[in-house]
Amino acid sequence: MNCIFRNLSVFLLALSVVSFAILWKHDLQNGFLYDAAHLRMGSPPFIFIGLAFIAYQLSRSCPLRRRVKGLLLGAAFALWGSEQFLAASSWLTLMDNLVIGIFVVDLGIVMAGQFLKKD
Repeated sequence: MNCIFRNLSVFLLALSVVSFAILWKHDLQNGFLYDAAHLRMGSPPFIFIGLAFIAYQLSRSCPLRRRVKGLLLGAAFALWGSEQFLAASSWLTLMDNLVIGIFVVDLGIVMAGQFLKKD
């Protein structure tokens, strides 16, 4: 099963890189205009890298705490990318707050771990 998730992670990482290259090509051709097309094209790299990181976490043998942090981080990126396809609504605001909360909690856990680390 680890091999399946590892391969899926590599595939999704490749999709993220390709979609990022497509975004760059589009933006170069359009003078880096920040418009709806940029937002839509910018979301797949976030979604794919988030899903790739989730698959990567599921392929690893590591402590549960570390895995949960990674799963949360991957989910935050996937949700962040998904937001670009939604119209302004209370659902979008809820998703945005969830993404912000995940980032705050995840990075807070990382920092707390460093503060409590014995040198």
